[in-house]
Amino acid sequence: MFIITFYSYKGGVGRTMSLVNVACELSQRGRKVLLVDFDLEAPGIPSFQQFSAAEDQVGIVDYVSLYIETSIAPDVKDYIVESQLETQNESVPIWVLPAGKRDHHYGMKLSSIDWQDLYQTRSGFLLFEDLKQQISDDDRGFDYVLIDSRTGHTDVGGICTRQLADAIAFMFFPNKQNISGLNSIVNEIRSDPYVEDKQIELFFCPSNVPDLDDEDGILKCMLDEASSELVYDQPAATISHYNSMSLVDQKVFVINRPKTKLAAEYRKLTETLMSSNIKDRDGVILKLQKLIYKFRGEARREPQKSAYRTLTLSDITSELERINSIHGQDGEICWLMAALYHDLGDFSNEMEVLDGAINAGFNVEKAHLRRALVRLSMSRQQEAKEDLLVVLRSPLTEPKDLRSAIEALKSVGADWTELVETSPLLEHLAPEDVRIISDTLQSDERSVSIASRLLEKAYLENSGSDSLNAQIHTSLILSLISSGQFRKAMDTILKEGEPSDLNADIVDLFNFAIAEWGQNGTPTVDLFKRVLELKEMERNYDGANFYQCLALASAAIGETNQALAFLNCARDRTQQGTVFSCWTYLVRRRAEMLSDLDAMETTLKSGKIVPPVISRNTKMSYSREMGH
Repeated sequence: MFIITFYSYKGGVGRTMSLVNVACELSQRGRKVLLVDFDLEAPGIPSFQQFSAAEDQVGIVDYVSLYIETSIAPDVKDYIVESQLETQNESVPIWVLPAGKRDHHYGMKLSSIDWQDLYQTRSGFLLFEDLKQQISDDDRGFDYVLIDSRTGHTDVGGICTRQLADAIAFMFFPNKQNISGLNSIVNEIRSDPYVEDKQIELFFCPSNVPDLDDEDGILKCMLDEASSELVYDQPAATISHYNSMSLVDQKVFVINRPKTKLAAEYRKLTETLMSSNIKDRDGVILKLQKLIYKFRGEARREPQKSAYRTLTLSDITSELERINSIHGQDGEICWLMAALYHDLGDFSNEMEVLDGAINAGFNVEKAHLRRALVRLSMSRQQEAKEDLLVVLRSPLTEPKDLRSAIEALKSVGADWTELVETSPLLEHLAPEDVRIISDTLQSDERSVSIASRLLEKAYLENSGSDSLNAQIHTSLILSLISSGQFRKAMDTILKEGEPSDLNADIVDLFNFAIAEWGQNGTPTVDLFKRVLELKEMERNYDGANFYQCLALASAAIGETNQALAFLNCARDRTQQGTVFSCWTYLVRRRAEMLSDLDAMETTLKSGKIVPPVISRNTKMSYSREMGH
């Protein structure tokens, strides 16, 4: 059972309307909800059609009066009224503990209650503790109790906000009178040791806010002042002023007009309040998602500051520990906690909750991958390898996760290519998925043969877009050349045509020239000259790889100075990330690409140029011929 008190310093802010909408939204979400009408001077809950059954029924005033008369706490079940909430799909029960029976005795009963005397001499504190316990023990199993507290600075307000509440929703109109008056109440609540011990969470909700152009920044100024004075980061929700006869008729917007902006605002308020209830699974998920979003957003904007003004990293860690103590067996919650621990840099706890996600069977492959990356950062290679093998061998692994696992596996051991070959996913990848992992396989000469095999299969099977087919075709040719399959690369480019047919395609022409160079052992000058002629007509390429290719073509025809100039252009265009290098025919990172360009320059100046893609494959071919 979780108790939320709705409080406002002044009336007219739509406090009761908000409470009723939140109650109905919770009920629609399957929660059992009890509304307690503690606005004893002006009770409003029974005025809503959904709760009319509570009209003229005994309630809080009668309960307290009987206790004062008998010194025995009455049975609260006798005061709770069941109503039926008609939603769009079904009828669900919702309960009300009214303010009291509004007959001609009501005013006299209410005025005869001396709340200070009740607490000082009649054990009033224990009375309401007993009331709370009775409600908690009720066999109807209330998930939420929403209390509508009276306005102002009163004893009843103290009971509702300090003793009974687990969370408080402060509703206020953003003007100086409301902010100043509420500030004194909030400060008293925050300074109360009892409140601190209970860890009551405070939420602030500007309400009845004008939905108008704020040309002069008046509203923004008042909302900023409220945030500063009341000390909160973001409002629980902002409830706009809404011009509708439905308000006069006291319609419950989340039930009767669920598609309106106002209904959406009430739903946001509901979810924010749910997020404070650590026993509500959905609320915990909402809270974790919100923490992750805010933490990452603030970290991007102000990386040197705490993600919160009112919530320290210690607070977040303590909250995660509380959540873990209750939901440590829930896979989805463990998964979200892992993300937050990762952002906090708390890798030990991240691994612990990833264990929880794996044991619960939630996002198993992703959890193994994330745990592997954490273990690698802690130099626990063997354990990381075990996680990565799970990712590689699971038929449920997504292609992008397979790619990440392959990248991580490279740092674990020299046998990584053999391990990749054991993945059952490789033979079942769709053509578009092969494209996702091919760059990773084409970044190492030991795995390019795997890439060529997968790309060839994808090329034959693809029946999708021409664009995808062209991408797979180009990647296939690159992988064939990289793995020394020069003749096959040439045949794939030509497809029964002649080299002269390549005159208009600079990419295929260059790749054909390199493949022929590898096949024959010497470059064909005319082909590389044609590549350099085509560059004048090419407007689609201007990256580092393009100028590197022009440098290699220039070197092949003996134009050393021109080749060096193109190399400088390639260096200027080398950026962070990956790029294909025609020197090694491998996908390279920035530092590796720059190293390739330096090696090209050194070789150029030596007078004899043979790209490593050719020399290494010539050695491999010779080794095979010698029986090694």
